[in-house]
Amino acid sequence: MTATCGARNIDLVKSLGADEVLDYKTPEGKNLQSPSGKKYDVVLNYSLQPFSSFKPQLAPQGKVIDISGSLKLFLTKAIQIVTFRKQSLVPFFMANNGDDLQFVTNLVKEGKLKTIIDSTYPLSKAEEAWVRCIEGHATGKIVVTMV
Repeated sequence: MTATCGARNIDLVKSLGADEVLDYKTPEGKNLQSPSGKKYDVVLNYSLQPFSSFKPQLAPQGKVIDISGSLKLFLTKAIQIVTFRKQSLVPFFMANNGDDLQFVTNLVKEGKLKTIIDSTYPLSKAEEAWVRCIEGHATGKIVVTMV
């Protein structure tokens, strides 16, 4: 598995199980160029990078699963359908339900899903939590507790 992150988080991401880690601020990271030269079967995209930027690094039948929610996804997907392309974009949308939440809970309990918490704030300090979030330097999730 290859992951991308900023330079300061490379060791953290490796400790979470990534085989290769790319600094997204470098030309190689921006272009998803694997240090080992491999092509990707699946790319999970949560940025607003267009599908076309991933194509050179995808395997012949590679897929980009996009969870960004961009409306441009639908146009790109429609073009792929009518042109019968083998590399494809897969828009991903999730509706929360009890079964899905139980599935995620079980992954956490089994140690298959690791969470990183940057900081925790009581509800009375939600504004401080928001400031921390928009600064863009959190490593992990910012949690606001209701206790």
